[in-house]
Amino acid sequence: MAIDILSFQRALPVDRDRLQRHTRLAMEALGQQGARVSLVLVNDRRMRALNRSYRGKSATTDVLSFDGPSGLPPGEARYLGEIVISVPRAYRQAATEGIAPDDEISNLMIHGLCHLLGYDHERGAKERRLMKETERRAARHILEAEGENGRTITGKIWDEAGETPGERGKKSMAKGER
Repeated sequence: MAIDILSFQRALPVDRDRLQRHTRLAMEALGQQGARVSLVLVNDRRMRALNRSYRGKSATTDVLSFDGPSGLPPGEARYLGEIVISVPRAYRQAATEGIAPDDEISNLMIHGLCHLLGYDHERGAKERRLMKETERRAARHILEAEGENGRTITGKIWDEAGETPGERGKKSMAKGER
């Protein structure tokens, strides 16, 4: 398994070692131990440019995923693609949700990884539920492996009730759950 992290922003700190571990654990949970992935950390300006170029939307977003090539030479690890995360956007969302910025970055990584694996929450309620279940599986594996009780790593998709990761984290901590 290979995980590359490239940072094109320096304004906000990111615990790259933790992000690397969380990505490895998420890939493990989703059966991608032999695969490769790249994480690209950017600022809002660069994210807005990418979103405009690839999605036709002239606004920043929190995460974009770009699939890797489909055919591989024999013996080469499958390259899933790139997950691009806007670090300033992740920080703002974390503040709004009441969670740690590194938790939000892990949530966005999980979400992007699910997109690289073919899940798409915009294809309807059934696909949204399936993607949410997959995000939760990855998040649970990270939390169990890291022993991070009370952390708000859940993936990006909120529950149908509209409950945000921060609200779920507060309830879990009150109940003594993960």
